[in-house]
Parts: sequence; C-alpha cells; structure tokens
Amino acid sequence: MNKNELKEFICHFLDEHKQELIDNGEYLLHIPELAYKEYKTSEFVAGYLAGLGLNVRKNIAITGVRADLNTGKPGPVTAVLGELDALIVPDHPFADTTSGAAHACGHHAALNAMLGCAKALCLPEVLQHLSGKISFMATPSEECQDQPYIASLIAEKKLQFFGGKSQMIAENEFKDTQIALMLHAGDKNFTVSGFNGFVMKRLIFKGKSAHAGAYPEQGINAISMMRSAMAMLDAQRDTFRDEDHVRIHGYIPDGGQAVNVVPHHTVFTLQVRGATPQAVQDASEKVDRCVHAAAIAFGGKAVVENIFGFMPLINYPELDELHRNNVLNFIAPQAPFITGIYRPSSTDMGDVSMIKPSIHGYFRGFSGTAHTVDFLVTDPVQAYVDSAKMLALNVIDLLYGDARTGREIAALSTPMDQEEYLQKMHGYSSRIEYP
Repeated sequence: MNKNELKEFICHFLDEHKQELIDNGEYLLHIPELAYKEYKTSEFVAGYLAGLGLNVRKNIAITGVRADLNTGKPGPVTAVLGELDALIVPDHPFADTTSGAAHACGHHAALNAMLGCAKALCLPEVLQHLSGKISFMATPSEECQDQPYIASLIAEKKLQFFGGKSQMIAENEFKDTQIALMLHAGDKNFTVSGFNGFVMKRLIFKGKSAHAGAYPEQGINAISMMRSAMAMLDAQRDTFRDEDHVRIHGYIPDGGQAVNVVPHHTVFTLQVRGATPQAVQDASEKVDRCVHAAAIAFGGKAVVENIFGFMPLINYPELDELHRNNVLNFIAPQAPFITGIYRPSSTDMGDVSMIKPSIHGYFRGFSGTAHTVDFLVTDPVQAYVDSAKMLALNVIDLLYGDARTGREIAALSTPMDQEEYLQKMHGYSSRIEYP
C-alpha cells in the first residue's frame, strides 16, 4: 500500500471496530480518578495494550503506563500520549460519588484515542510499512488535583513533581523519544499556537493576634498585610505585556479563625501564568516584591512558597500542518479546522514540548464548557473513533517508509534539553522568607 492507501485502510479498520472504541471510551468515562490515584484506569490501559501483544511497563510515575511497538527498522521514536486523570467536579452527571472526580475535561476520550491508535498500528499490514518505534504512554496527573495528597508523595520522596509528564521526564521516560503526539477533547477540530506556563505560589502572612475590639492596636493584622499585597499586585497590571498573556488568580484557604481576634496567620494561594518562562518569572518576582513590601509596611513577616509549575506549550507548525491535512483529507473534510488559537490555560504537555517537537491538537464531539458540569460527549463517533484515526494517521505520516518526515521533525530545535528543563523545574520549588 502507498501512504494514502494505508491511511484509508486504517480509517476503515477503526470504523469496523467503532463499537469497541465507543464502549471503551464510555467505560473510561465511568471510572474517573484523581491525580496519582488512577489505579483502575491504569489497569485497564495496561490490560488493553497487553492484549495487543505489547510489552507493558506499569507503575511509572506511580500510575503511568508505557508500551513500545518496534517496527524492527531504524527510525525515530514517536511517543503517543493519553492522560489518565480527571477533575473534581462533584455535580457532573458522571462524577464519582465518593471522590467527586469527573471527566469534565475529556481525558477519557483522548486516552481512548491513544488505545485505538495502538490497535490500528499493531496490525502487521500497517507495521510492515513503518520505520522506527512508537511508545504508547498513559500519563498521570495533568490536572494535579488533590494537591495535599501529591505534596505528601513528594515529601515521601516518591515523586519530584506534581505534573505526571514532568515526573515521567524526570524518570527518563522521554529520554529515548524524539517526537510526542497527543490530542485533547473539545467542541471543534483545531490546533493551538501555544499555552501559558505557570508557577503555583503559596503566600503566608504572619502577624500578631490581639483582641479585635479592645486592643486591636496591639496586633498585626495578617489579612491587612495580604490585602495590601493584593492591592500592590493589582497596580502592577499595566507592567505586563499583552503578548505575554499574564494571568494571576487564586483563593484564600486560610483567612483567620475568629471574628473578634486580629488574625495572626493568613494564606493566599496564587497561580501565576505567562506565555514564556521569562514572563512567568517576571510576574512571579513582582508578586514576591509585593509580599515583601506588605510585610515591611505592617511590621509582620511573610513567606513565599513556590510549589510547582508547568512550562508553556511551544507550537511546532510542521506537526500542526501534518495533523490539519489528515483531518481535512481523511476524517472531517466538511468540518472547519482552525489553527492559531492561543490558550491562556496550561497543560503539562508544555513541559514535553520544551524538550521534544510536540503537538497538542483538539478533536470535536463534545458540548459545554471544559471543567464544568455540562462538558459531555455529544457525538461518540467523533469523540471515540475519529480521534483515534487522527493519532494513527499522524504516526503514518511520520514513520511511513524510511520515516523521512519523522526524521526531519525529530531534528527540529527545541528551547531546552532535558537537563536544562529539570534544572528550571526544580527552581519552581523554593521558599523565601520576608523580611
């Protein structure tokens, strides 16, 4: 078969097995699990890949799974990724009644796409036309939900990072790969020009308690310190460049314990996002200065804990164009395909894109708004079958024949190598005390 005939063969094969793909996707939908607790999901993935005759490695980054498919011919190693975890959205119609976890971001469908892709590429009729190796990776903790639990794993030295892909990089699972592909659920077919990176910050303000009615002058109000820092930070808005897409948002998990006591302790958790590592660093340092100034102004103390972060996602136009052509020529020729959408949200696929040419495309089949109760599958074929075709056809383009296209894309430059990346990521974990 020539390359186009091979693509048609794969599309026909996956159409023939569409009920299996839909059933698998629906099963995954109904077993949502949170970060680093994706045990049922991980077992299902491992069992499915083993059933295809692949050698499966489990317990990578706690719950991650990897299975390699070798063509027996030299060529690049292409990683095909799917995400294991869900979100805490307890009111979602398919939420777990105990944990509140729900697939309100569609990870179950994208993970299912990886499995469908594996099913197609394992066929001898397909494999004989390819060169190189395909690594199917199920990654944990993209959403990083239940942060106290993850923090406990890090304290116990079972993890280095909150994000599953970051942890898998640290465990050298991407060391031997040259290209990385994954898809994400959405309401249309599109690719992005980039995602924001971020650093999580825990700001602790320490004052002095006193009777709020009788002797407030004897206290140092930690909430007032926090409010002052927030006001100074708000005044910094016009110092951020539009092209850096800076976002700073958070919540107050601890604002005091009693109405008639000057609060001596307040915690403010922030997420600081930006389009480049430099933009994240700049915004983060401005937060730190505002915290320091507030501590000085009130004569109190403050602590800044930088907890963890994700890198911005880097766009590789060569992979975008390859993906776009496959969607329009083989899967959804009548549907619009949009490119160049910038996402000010974040993903740990950005971490992979810092060190490997990567794509994070979107596929349709859903309605509603991601991370909310109304994000639901509305077209099972688009969500569970077409998505698997997209991944498989992209691999065909990369590895067909002598894998010339894959070799060219694998040779593209990246912003960092793995060692530089890990050094930067470890810098996201720090503690500063003021004054």
